[in-house]
Amino acid sequence: MFGSRTTEQDAREFWNQKEKEKGGSVGFYTFATFLGRSNDKTVSLGGLIYTIDDTVYFEDFEKDSWLAKVFARKNTYEKTEFSFPVKDIAEVKIISKNNAYSCASSYLEDTNTKPFSKIMSILFQSAVQIRLKRGGSLFFDIMRSKDFINALKRK
Repeated sequence: MFGSRTTEQDAREFWNQKEKEKGGSVGFYTFATFLGRSNDKTVSLGGLIYTIDDTVYFEDFEKDSWLAKVFARKNTYEKTEFSFPVKDIAEVKIISKNNAYSCASSYLEDTNTKPFSKIMSILFQSAVQIRLKRGGSLFFDIMRSKDFINALKRK
């Protein structure tokens, strides 16, 4: 190999650092896009969703756009990072991405979303809705959504 570091070593170091910062062990992680919060606004932030002990974390990463570099745009990147305890989750379900955007844009109440059916999966994209006990929902496009939901059930 050309360099002394590998992607695997970098990933291991990243997760070790997260465990040290958060004071626990990573239980599950995958790539996700945060789509927004209910009654807020839609966003599209790519990053990681992961669990450490009994807490769910999301953090985005700066987009490395070659087009922005070509045109020398100076966008100021603000990191988005948030977490919530698993015990604060009232409900997790797979819904249509359109429903997620409608909830985030205040066109649909987050308690009125319908579960995603097999027929819908042929026609529409899905999203994961995490409805919190304190009110409101978070919406994600999660790469391994079923695995993520199963990991939460084990908590």
